[in-house]
Amino acid sequence: MSEPMRPSGLDTNGEDFLTAVGPQTPGGQYLRRYWHPFMLASELQDLPVALRLMGEDLVVFRDRAGRIGLLHKHCLHRGTSLEFGIPADKGIQCCYHGWKFDIDGTILETPAEPPSSKIKHNFKQGAYPVRELHGLLFAYLGPPESMPELPVLDTFAKDEGNQPVPFRFHMPCNWLQVVENACDPIHNVFLHAIVSSQFSDAFKVLPALDFVDTPMGFLSMATRLVNGKVFVRASDIIMPNIGQFTGSNNKASDDSFRIGCGRTRWVTPIDDVNCHYIGYVHFNPKYTPYGQIQPDDLGVDKAGLIGQTDERPYKERQREPGDYDAVASQGQVANRRTEHLGTTDRGVVMFRRLLAKAIQANLQGETPALPQPMLWDGKTRTYAHEYVLSVTPASQGASHDALQSFGRAAALAVIAAQALSADDETIEARAKQQVLQLLKEVVS
Repeated sequence: MSEPMRPSGLDTNGEDFLTAVGPQTPGGQYLRRYWHPFMLASELQDLPVALRLMGEDLVVFRDRAGRIGLLHKHCLHRGTSLEFGIPADKGIQCCYHGWKFDIDGTILETPAEPPSSKIKHNFKQGAYPVRELHGLLFAYLGPPESMPELPVLDTFAKDEGNQPVPFRFHMPCNWLQVVENACDPIHNVFLHAIVSSQFSDAFKVLPALDFVDTPMGFLSMATRLVNGKVFVRASDIIMPNIGQFTGSNNKASDDSFRIGCGRTRWVTPIDDVNCHYIGYVHFNPKYTPYGQIQPDDLGVDKAGLIGQTDERPYKERQREPGDYDAVASQGQVANRRTEHLGTTDRGVVMFRRLLAKAIQANLQGETPALPQPMLWDGKTRTYAHEYVLSVTPASQGASHDALQSFGRAAALAVIAAQALSADDETIEARAKQQVLQLLKEVVS
């Protein structure tokens, strides 16, 4: 019997080294080097919206020209909240004394001050840049001189007619435990298939697990033999807080092969004890990973899947718990010192180590690894994949180790194929050909 795995990366600078997100914390400084979605564009109408983001109190607004500003909440003059500000033709005007701020925090007017006043030249309201992409608003809270481009994932152009539909819901806990849930593929067996019926019956089969490095994180993989077929599901864990998931509806009844995902999500910290689960579900004519889910099933506090929020009555959630219940019930900040980790928790440990290493590197002045676009198409390659392939009768008793070896080798083939300068269909065909060859060699 193997020894339980020990939590890692928790003692570098105190208990909250991995979990605290404020502007003066090591983790918060690291996270601020990335763009983070924080609300649906449709939530921002004619009035400013007060919000918290990574422990900071802010106000987001659209001026009358349609430009979006994200400013420190309290007016630098006397502290009145700009949630009561008046959007102007350019910028926003504080309701208290009329000071007007541009979307970058520049003071445009101090109307009660004499014309000779230098105030507007000497001070600026705190401000952060905002970008809009496919119906979500993204903010960058880091050093201006280090601001990267907002990455465009290849997922959004994967299929002709792809429609990314945004959603957002609140989780009353620290961001890290929500990300860790995605690094733990064994929970799909119990929480989503055996205890509840949120995933297909194919997920009830205990898989061989593996965690394969990618340029920006790792693949969280489960490889099963189901109905005389090998069924592989590989979720893409992208540092620091992106996850891409293929779906929950695959019954492993028909052969299939796909590089891509059905859901792209970020876990954006609100503060140390709250976060947004926010992202997109992808709809297109070729791929329906979540069964009967429709675009209207998604939005603010609408996840499209049972068990993702607390909207159901408490006793119903006890009878059929979901991710919300499993993750939020760990506490506002999970006490990792009381854990007793096992071999199936390798993905959780792997993520904590990657995070701790990245935070330390950022503290030492190193530039964090960022999603890089491919030179030939400007898209950032991602690696989530899922396939079902028939195996010979002799292979149906393949060992756990054989399945794990096959899943890892096939994942490396997918990663290599994604580096090709070719269209998606050619890349997928190349990867499938290699995976089929590996299947003959390894699962035998």
